[in-house]
Amino acid sequence: MNKYQIGNLVSLKNHPYTLISDTKIGANALMTPPIMVVTEVLNQKKYNPDSEEKENLPSQILCTFYNSKNSSYEKHWFKTDEIIEIKKTDEELEENPKKVISADTLLSLKTSFKNNLVVLLSADAELGKKKISWSKDKDDEKFKIESYLDFLPPVMTVLDIIENDKFLKDRRNSEDGELKKDSSKYLLKCKWFNPTKQTFSEELIPYKIVQVISVDSDKIEIIKSGMQEKNLFKIPKEIQMESSKKDSFTYSLVEIKDIILLNHRVKILYRDLLSNKIESEYLEKLDITKSDLKFDNLIEEKYPDYSSRSYNNITNLQWDDNAFYQINYIDKKGRFTTRIITNCERTTFETEDGEEEVFIIANCLLRNGHIRHFKLKSIGERLTLKKDFEELIKS
Repeated sequence: MNKYQIGNLVSLKNHPYTLISDTKIGANALMTPPIMVVTEVLNQKKYNPDSEEKENLPSQILCTFYNSKNSSYEKHWFKTDEIIEIKKTDEELEENPKKVISADTLLSLKTSFKNNLVVLLSADAELGKKKISWSKDKDDEKFKIESYLDFLPPVMTVLDIIENDKFLKDRRNSEDGELKKDSSKYLLKCKWFNPTKQTFSEELIPYKIVQVISVDSDKIEIIKSGMQEKNLFKIPKEIQMESSKKDSFTYSLVEIKDIILLNHRVKILYRDLLSNKIESEYLEKLDITKSDLKFDNLIEEKYPDYSSRSYNNITNLQWDDNAFYQINYIDKKGRFTTRIITNCERTTFETEDGEEEVFIIANCLLRNGHIRHFKLKSIGERLTLKKDFEELIKS
């Protein structure tokens, strides 16, 4: 039985994604074949004079891909032993599940597709391709990772849905009535901008090999409003505290920095308040609701406090082991970092020079809750956070 079905992703057997789906392509990325979508499946038989019966021949698979060099769709036939399936991981399927169109009728397809945006089913895999180059400086190897988008299909508008006039041709064997050719009964008339011709192009594409693009416009508006107001949002994030009476936390607070359109998907760029890193996530994976939360409203006390007439002496600060603090810190390599710490304990150690040095030992959220030691004199600023902060990241 043929294992390939319309809509499967395939490529030649030398494609690096047959190893793992997040392979980084080295050497000459131009020699990497495209990821193709199974468009038709042809099963044939031939008469065997010895047995006087018909035997199954190897199936032939019609595959479609987008050639960005000439901005056109190409179709090629392959035997099943020439190609291999490119399977998505469970995480990839969860990130962007395919919208399944169940009813195979013209009316239902017009409702589902007409005037909507679609993209070839290979788009996610092509968008995820990465190429890597490296160099060596003395004993250090340096790597540069870039997107490899040579076969990324465009986003298209569906103008109409028409019947495939070749659908019934040779579809079943005349003798036994078995299915001989599996194809799509309906085709989508699609339009997109052709950068090679600098005009618009149209193509008839089987509806079974594309996915409908939908963007959560309500969530986009929430994010845009939050960016303008510089609000914070809660996102799920597991943090396990090391050797602390505070066991774990399940949320982080983030500030949205930008909205990025990646062909058919939207990515959100944000700064994680706990890790103090710029990170990104696809829009559909971000669980975000409307927020009026501002970081300034979470601050209870500031050091240094220049509104006071008294001298700001860091040695006079009290460290509550139940409180959360945001500190600006110069590490031992001279790098400036911002961290959020808790479960603080002030202690004194003797240095190699025989001098006493004051340290703050605390769980550092930038280090996923692990215990770190901070020289008191290297802390340039400290913000004491309200109890509300702990409640926010806890539940």
